[in-house]
Amino acid sequence: MKLVLLLLCPISLLLFNSFTLAQQQYEANIASATVRKAKNQKPLSGIKILINPGHGGQETGAVGVNGYFAKNINLKVSKLLAVELQKRGAIVVMTRDDDRDLSLSERQAIINQEEPTIAVTIHYTFAEDGQDAEKAKGIRAFWYHPQSQSLAVFIHNYLTRKLGRSDSGVFWNNLALTRPEVAPSVVLELGFFSNPEEFEWITNTKEQKKLALTLALAITEWFDKAQE
Repeated sequence: MKLVLLLLCPISLLLFNSFTLAQQQYEANIASATVRKAKNQKPLSGIKILINPGHGGQETGAVGVNGYFAKNINLKVSKLLAVELQKRGAIVVMTRDDDRDLSLSERQAIINQEEPTIAVTIHYTFAEDGQDAEKAKGIRAFWYHPQSQSLAVFIHNYLTRKLGRSDSGVFWNNLALTRPEVAPSVVLELGFFSNPEEFEWITNTKEQKKLALTLALAITEWFDKAQE
């Protein structure tokens, strides 16, 4: 028993130090953003936001009934979001802006290199094997480091409330794109391709623009509250 405890202590200390450093970096980014905002008119002026459109290239992601790939809608919504964030003064960086292969490690490297104030991954999903396709629906969000929890919860709640979408939950998960600690990093799954009714909403051009706008407003409001 003593040996187990001795082995666990260094691991616990390492995790604690990692979370502490991540939190310190997050606080420094928010403080810097507050100073920049005070000097400018637009709400996101000078704030660097990284958008990661999921999948790409040979990795199609979920596939709809008409052969529509998730990789394409991920990119389309990400580009629409980028425009809305730029209107509000943000500096937007995208891990990809076309249909190409990009590994998880490459995406992590871009986040670490860019050191954004926040990093947001855009995804859509599909019902799991044995899951009722008509019951699997809604928006869900994932976070890992404590600094990312409030962002994931706020965006999820804002989108479900403002868009009237189903609540599929907010989850702690050690994913490749929630793992970066240089900034709050969250993964958003914005709907289920396997749900016929939701798929119509996902592929509706007007609703895509509305979703991007609402997501930009959620991010803007989160920054406002984080700087209070």
